[in-house]
Amino acid sequence: MTTEANAMTSWQWWTHRFSAMNTAVEVLVYGRNATQPLAIEQLFREAEQRMSRFLPDSELSRFNAAGDQPVALSPELFDAIEAALAAAWATGGLFDPTILDDLVAAGYDRSFEQVVERAQFCWSAPIDWHDAPQVTRRRLSSYAHIQLDRARRQAIKPAALRLDLGGMGKGWTVDRAAELLVGEGPFLVNAGGDLYAHGQPGDARGWAITIEHPWLPERWIARLFLDHKALATSTIMKRRWRRSGELHHHLIDPRTGRPANTDAASVTVVAHRAMLAEVFAKVALVLGAEAGIAYLEQTPEIEGLIYTTDGRILHTPGLSAWLGALAPAGQLDAEVSL
Repeated sequence: MTTEANAMTSWQWWTHRFSAMNTAVEVLVYGRNATQPLAIEQLFREAEQRMSRFLPDSELSRFNAAGDQPVALSPELFDAIEAALAAAWATGGLFDPTILDDLVAAGYDRSFEQVVERAQFCWSAPIDWHDAPQVTRRRLSSYAHIQLDRARRQAIKPAALRLDLGGMGKGWTVDRAAELLVGEGPFLVNAGGDLYAHGQPGDARGWAITIEHPWLPERWIARLFLDHKALATSTIMKRRWRRSGELHHHLIDPRTGRPANTDAASVTVVAHRAMLAEVFAKVALVLGAEAGIAYLEQTPEIEGLIYTTDGRILHTPGLSAWLGALAPAGQLDAEVSL
């Protein structure tokens, strides 16, 4: 359909699936505008071109390569960086968008499918690089040294400091997609588990969302019902690789600069925005199961569920409002090698 008039049809369900930001994206919407799902895909494509650290010509890559002079940014990237820095300050640096060099030092220096292909999932690293001071977080600059000028939409950062918007950028884009769909009927935007659910498609409780077992995807650990809510899950079990015989994953503890040493295998957070759910899921995972669940409990308008490496399920009391079921006894029994 080539015109807006032709795109308007009777109310019906539209489903659109595509790949972007290194993940599968699914859009389900009940509405009259057949072009809306395609507009969501375009939104993700443009966001990837702005925020991907894996694209050398992305706007973020160009900003990372800039020196310490003011850089004019697009409104979209400026807003995303501003939100990321606000999250860093709000969490005391437990969420930190400036850990790109730590990710690279851990071996996550390219798109993940290329990481696992390199040397059959394992390779050696020069000792002087692997043990470099910046890996242990002894840095001269951090997110606190980035300056934003909203009036001019300019940013200044230390020359050596580089940003990774990663999952936060994906959640940010899910939120922008939800804004585009306001005014339609029920809809779900799901980008690899970062999702926004709106409306009540066949159930007064909202959209039925199943939380997968972190290392047995054919099993589930919880079922939730969400309406006008966002959800994100962080896990140490999916993006893993070995380097010099040591197991690494992509979730960096900003306090050490190394992959988080945590007993939280996965953390799922429900919030009013997907970006917030993504941020606080990472923070809770870095803190570990007991400290993480306590942190989520004391954070306003944030609820969460943690699956521990020894097979326990912890959740905040407030999650009960959306919780349909927890996995029955015996469902979770499984051996895992970390």
